[in-house]
Amino acid sequence: MSIYQQIFRKVYNQTSNRNSKDTWEHFVLGLKVYQWLCDNDPTYTNGLTTEEILEAIDEIFDIILTLLEMMKSPAELLGPVVYYANSFVQRAGIKHNQLFNLLLTSTIVTLKFWSETVPCSNKIMAEIFEFPVTDINLMERRFLSGIDYQLPLTQSQIQSFLSVVNVTATLKNSCKNFSNRFNLPNTSSTSSIVSTQSQTTSSSISCIIQQQQQQPVYIQNSSTTAQGC
Repeated sequence: MSIYQQIFRKVYNQTSNRNSKDTWEHFVLGLKVYQWLCDNDPTYTNGLTTEEILEAIDEIFDIILTLLEMMKSPAELLGPVVYYANSFVQRAGIKHNQLFNLLLTSTIVTLKFWSETVPCSNKIMAEIFEFPVTDINLMERRFLSGIDYQLPLTQSQIQSFLSVVNVTATLKNSCKNFSNRFNLPNTSSTSSIVSTQSQTTSSSISCIIQQQQQQPVYIQNSSTTAQGC
């Protein structure tokens, strides 16, 4: 096991025990990802319960939060990670077996654009997850091309993104245990709940946006072909 894998495992064990993921933002972002799979991979979602799918998404989020912690970046960057990935999905679609690669690539791009602390290296990410670095390079280029390099974000964009969640009656019933976990109020107006709660979340993200001095994204070159996001 490499030194970076050891560090990642140590941070993962520390991060997974925290309550930072038990927030409304975490829940909403999980539903966003769930909606991607419902829209683009119905065969997969029809074969599993909503709870099982959300648990799988939650496991990926744990990995992302670990990377953010490892790179000394705030957990609130999970919002931009899902936001950028959502832009890619709207253009290219997604299958369940591509989900981890997509969110990992979005995390790398988000760290390079927003983080002002530890530099994010494709070589380190490749070492942690035992990917060829050329594959990481290619996934990054394809991802940036897929979102047209649209990385700057405003507070209104984040708030709008978090406030529009298509929670149908079926989904709300399936997510009863998850709703109880986040102490969601009992009301028939789901949109009003999302709008109210997302204002707090978008405020924390906007602090990052306002303080960030935008820097160019570093993209490594690769002539090797690999499976994209």
